[in-house]
Amino acid sequence: MKVFVRFTVLSFPLFLCFSVSAEQQWLTIESATRQVSITGFTRAQTKMPLTAEVEGKVKKVFADVGQAIPDSTIFACLDDAFAKIDIKSARNEISLQNIDIKFFKKQVARHEKLVNKQTSAVSVLDGLKRDLATAKQTLYAAAIRKQRLEEHQRRHCLHAPKGWLVIDRNVEPGQWVSRGDILANVGNYLQLKVPLSLTQFELDALKKNSDSLSLYLPDLKQTVPAEIKHISPGFDEKTRKVMVDLLISKSSPDFFGGMRAELKLNTADTRSKNFLISKAALEERFEEYWVHRKDGKRIRVKLLSSQGNDKVTISSADIKPGDQFKKIQ
Repeated sequence: MKVFVRFTVLSFPLFLCFSVSAEQQWLTIESATRQVSITGFTRAQTKMPLTAEVEGKVKKVFADVGQAIPDSTIFACLDDAFAKIDIKSARNEISLQNIDIKFFKKQVARHEKLVNKQTSAVSVLDGLKRDLATAKQTLYAAAIRKQRLEEHQRRHCLHAPKGWLVIDRNVEPGQWVSRGDILANVGNYLQLKVPLSLTQFELDALKKNSDSLSLYLPDLKQTVPAEIKHISPGFDEKTRKVMVDLLISKSSPDFFGGMRAELKLNTADTRSKNFLISKAALEERFEEYWVHRKDGKRIRVKLLSSQGNDKVTISSADIKPGDQFKKIQ
């Protein structure tokens, strides 16, 4: 007897589940940038007039036009002979008062003992104490007078920061000057300032690149680092531009005022229809390029250039800054 065994193969369907994110990725377009060159001229970082605080005859001048203020920081000195005599008089007065004070202290101490022994009148002791107090007050006044005379003597010399250069000089040795006369103007050329007038777009670009600013000096054929020193809160009413001071802190003996300085900035090109976007938003079909806007519209664009940072420059009249486009790639 033959037994037949039938095997039944059951087939079960295999289901593969994929998790698909419903969130669509979008890329925001930006205005294309253009490079602008702004020219300014170097100036002293700070200028300062040297003004006579006392009157007198100029004794000596220590720096001429274009020369640096010496290590002593003295530009010129006036004749201080009479000031020295007045100081000697004050010192002599202080010396006399010290002698009187020493004498009155001894007299007070002696009469205090006599009063205790009832061999001297109290009124005599009171008079000596008054004389001692008067001598001390006179000494204090003489010390103040001496301090004032010494300060007056110091003001016979005009000081300026070491290393600053003399811009102009209005005095010669032997010349009589009055109080308030400007004897010279000096400037800090160890650091140079470059005033610039910028639009708001240029100012925004300047702030954005403040950590890596540089200026090109055509006269010296050098590129030097720079930093933002001042930004004026006001603006020019005619041009609506803002005044900005850049500072060249690098020191060089070749630096001087009036050198041309060029600043190059990449600013947003808001006047054209050129834009920057990631190349991942571009769809290429038959040598034509398209982008898909978030509102569903498909826009044809012209590819202008590649920026080398995964971004491309495109052009279209139907796009505005801030539009979002579908990420294709």
